[in-house]
Formats: sequence, structure tokens, C-alpha cells
Amino acid sequence: MLEVKDLKVEARGRTILNHISFSIDRGETLLVLGRSGSGKTTLLRALTFIAKELFDMVIKGSIEIYGEKIRNSYSASKHICYIVQEPWFSISTPYPYIEIMFYSRNSFPEIIGMAKEFGIHNCLWSSTSSLSAGEIERIALLEAYISRKDVILIDEASSYLDTQSRYKIVELVKKLKNSGISTVVVDHDVELWRSVVDSVLYIDNGSAKIYEDPKETPIYDDLTKLNEYAEKLSPCSSNEDEIVIEARDVWFKYPDGERYVINGVDIDIEKGGITWIKGASGSGKSTLLKILAGILKPVKGSMRRPKGIQFIPENPLHYISSPTPREELMNRIDIAKKFNLEKALDTPIAMLSSGEKRRLAIASAFIRQPKALLIDEPTVGLDPWNAIHVLESLCLLAKHGCGIAVASHGEELRYISNNVIELG
Repeated sequence: MLEVKDLKVEARGRTILNHISFSIDRGETLLVLGRSGSGKTTLLRALTFIAKELFDMVIKGSIEIYGEKIRNSYSASKHICYIVQEPWFSISTPYPYIEIMFYSRNSFPEIIGMAKEFGIHNCLWSSTSSLSAGEIERIALLEAYISRKDVILIDEASSYLDTQSRYKIVELVKKLKNSGISTVVVDHDVELWRSVVDSVLYIDNGSAKIYEDPKETPIYDDLTKLNEYAEKLSPCSSNEDEIVIEARDVWFKYPDGERYVINGVDIDIEKGGITWIKGASGSGKSTLLKILAGILKPVKGSMRRPKGIQFIPENPLHYISSPTPREELMNRIDIAKKFNLEKALDTPIAMLSSGEKRRLAIASAFIRQPKALLIDEPTVGLDPWNAIHVLESLCLLAKHGCGIAVASHGEELRYISNNVIELG
């Protein structure tokens, strides 16, 4: 169904993917693995030709679907539905029901039924600007499901979702397989996809190798070692007598919303401590961080916060203000090395992978040594190696006296947090 031969992708004279070949039959699932920045997202962009048309990359080789040669994004769009890694780029209308109806040939009652299955029926008439990244991700998945394309590309779709929602994605892919639709999935969660994938494409330094089982890939043994290392990290020791941010009985709902997203929350961000804000997708984690940062004003309740707060949102592009990592980090090579960014110092921000953008935003905040750091999903899109680098850096920042609040689905936060707030 999909056949890729000798694919090579170059950007600004640098080879990103080199002589990659693979094929997928009708109804098969290919899992793409590799470290952050290895070229996984570039592969999906090349298959849809937006690598060439939007990012000015050079694409060589052959891409065919059912024997038809893909030469541009138009010919790709006839066969391919692409769910991008950054969910905020996947929705363009003011309300989700408009977005879904645009893609659908189904009746409205059928759409409601499928939305219930995806757990997004309650937000169909909400403003898209008030949705969480996880809710937008599920909307994109529903659109892909009803698009009836031959192949669906899924880039890190599980990153912004809670555990229950992640397994719903796997069940969705199984449905796609049964209906003859092929899927290419980029993800770091090896165990999540083992039951559904037919083969694995492992990318390393631009080259790729095919495996039959994710357990056979080099990443699997490393994951076990890294989990053992992460368990050795210890929670930060906070100063309970010095509260950096204090919130009491905080309530909040969006202007066009009927329900309260935040219901009477009390929270203390302590100097030198790390508070983990957890909860299901859409439970209000991002909203609470924005309230603590002063971006949103609570409907009722009291707040006390200092000057010198840094807030890194889910979309790191809303934090980064310079055109290249070198300028953003003020030429601090030592910090670039700490966050594994030394090879990307002069790469334009738009050309960075999602994981590299996230690490850059955290590194930039690290340089500024804020009194409080509020950070949303810091390990999304990161492989385990870089995720551990981020955890270690947050610990180091906390040891310097910074009070940190992290909103995340990532269970790895349990290793370094001394306080947990669960929203539900």
C-alpha cells in the first residue's frame, strides 16, 4: 500500500534522513522509534511533502501509495491524514463541532456518538481556545478516524493524554487496522504499542533499520536502565516556612463555559520544592498553572505571588523569543550541553523538533534563575534520555531556591516531587 524507497531529506545542507526504505501493506501499523531530534517527525513531514513545501527541505527518493507516486502535498492529501505532534496546529475553527463536521460524511447523531466514544462530547461547543492539548489531540484523532484516508500518520498522539486515553488510541488504531486503514505511529512508549504494531522502524543518526518487535530495538534495554536510574532520583527538599506562591479556595470557569474548571483549590508552592499537578486530560491542570502565573484571574479565592515568575506553557513557542537557540541561551554553551542542544545552537527555531523546542524553553528559564517556575508538560515529546536530563535540571533549579510547579501526565514526576496536587 505504502512504499518508500531510498528516501533522503536534507535541510540547509545537513542530511536529516539518509537512504530510508520501507513498505506497509493495507491495514498494517508501523511504529517509528528513535531519540528526540533523530528525524521521526521529519519522516512524516516528508511523506506528506510539507517538509519541502513548508520547511524548504530537499526530498529525494520515491514515495508511492497504491502505485501512485506522491510528488506534492496535494497528491499526498488524497491518501494521507496527518495528525501533527503539536495539537494547537491541528485545529483551525472556533468550535470543535465545526471542525469535526468539516471532515465528516456522517450524520450529526453519528458524530455525537463517536465523540462520546472519544470522551470529547462535552466540549464540542466549547471555544477551542479554552481546550486542553489533550482534548484537541482527541478531536484530531476523531477527524482522522472519519476522514476515510488510506493511511493515517500519528505523531506522538499519546503525549498529552492520561493513561486511560492512551489505551483508547491503541483501540482506535486496532479499529483502523480492521477496516483496512494503515497507520504510521511515532511514539516513545514502546509497551503501549507492542500489541498492535506489525513492524518497527528505528531511526538513529539519520539512518533506519526495520525490526519485527519493539523489544528487539536498541531503545528497549536502554529504557529499562533509564527507569532504574530515574528511581534513584530523590524528591527535592523544600523550605516549608517560605511559601513562594499561595492560593486559597480558588475557583475558575471560562467566560463561555457552564462548569467550573477549578473548584476550590488550595495550593502552596514552596521555595526549593517541586509540586506535581496531575489529573486526567481536561481536568484543569494548564488552567491552574495560568492562574498561578497571573495570566487568568480566578472567579473567587485569594492569591499571593512574587515578582520574577517564569511560565512555560504547553506550546514552548509561546515562551521562546529569539530566532536561534544560541541567541535564546545568550551563547551559554555550558547550558546548551546540559540540555543536549549544542548541535542545534544555530538551527532556526522553526526547524527544531518538538522535543528540542521544549528543552530550549526549559534551558532558557534555567538561565534566568526565577523565584518560581511554572511549567506545563515539560517531558512531552522527549525520549527517556532527555526526559531524565529535564528532571535533573528541575532538581538543580530547585536546589538553587526556585519554587517549581509542574503540570504533567508523566509518571516520572513522582521521582522528584515533594508535593502532589491531583485534579479531578
